[in-house]
Amino acid sequence: MTSERGDAELPEGWRVDGEQLVHEAELHGWRLTVVSVLGAPWDGPSSLRIDPPADLDAVAGTDGITAELMRSISMAEIRRTTKELRARLGYAIDGARSGVVLDRVETEQDYALMSREYVRLVEQGYRSPITRLATAWGMSRNTISGRIRRARAMGFLDGPPGKPADRLTAKSRRCLEREEHEPSRDRSDRE
Repeated sequence: MTSERGDAELPEGWRVDGEQLVHEAELHGWRLTVVSVLGAPWDGPSSLRIDPPADLDAVAGTDGITAELMRSISMAEIRRTTKELRARLGYAIDGARSGVVLDRVETEQDYALMSREYVRLVEQGYRSPITRLATAWGMSRNTISGRIRRARAMGFLDGPPGKPADRLTAKSRRCLEREEHEPSRDRSDRE
């Protein structure tokens, strides 16, 4: 079963199969399959499999799976792409599905949704909710920090003066209530 999000938005060789992110590639004639469990509490692969091709003559000149073949697997690139795709699909590192992943924060609705995710992490006791959001969404800490500062300046977040924001404002709550009653087509596509 393939994700309702469709695989068109995923890079070539990547697909969602149920609750798994799957990467398939050819590796010197061998078939590489890397599986990552979307709900896992880590960003890296859960399993790696190397299979010979259906035509064994295609790899007859090799000695099977060798150290050279194993070294040709770019695990750093696979981990980076897995992390990025998990964030795009809305899966936080702690294994919990985040309510929203915002590639862009432009509208009042976007700021309210981002503020809600930030406050949720504050309420859960995370010491650095900005770092947590940046990691979960696959963005830089500076990007998230700037967005949180703007959200506070625009009246979406509130907190003690000189301290990090720790609660939603009435403006945020109104936007979120509108979202619940009238979800926009663009936002539902990104969630």
